Amino acid sequence: MRVTGFPSPADEYGIVSLSLHELLIPRPTSTFFVRVVEDLAPNIRQQDVLIVDRSLTPQHGSLVLVVLQGQFCLRRYQVYEGAPWLVALTAGTKAVKLNSEDDTTLWGVVAHVIHKTLVA
Repeated sequence: MRVTGFPSPADEYGIVSLSLHELLIPRPTSTFFVRVVEDLAPNIRQQDVLIVDRSLTPQHGSLVLVVLQGQFCLRRYQVYEGAPWLVALTAGTKAVKLNSEDDTTLWGVVAHVIHKTLVA
């Protein structure tokens, strides 16, 4: 059966698809998910999921995942006087200057943080 006629004016208001994969993970081969194991800041809490992209270059103020003394840590990437620093999200931890002599590795840039808004 074939139906013909004029198109409906409402056709342009059709269903718009949304792909979270396309929206949040534009580079799948360099993107990883990391679950947070403890509260780190007011907006980053235990059980949140970080979407970390290893292909991104950190900018001043970026949230980055680093390997510091063999442990994964979340830090704020800051540039002071032309030098990169890793600043802790919690008070009481000193900032670390990022240089090639350390065993500190900048692992990736946090592109998104996903967290539940309801407490179950």
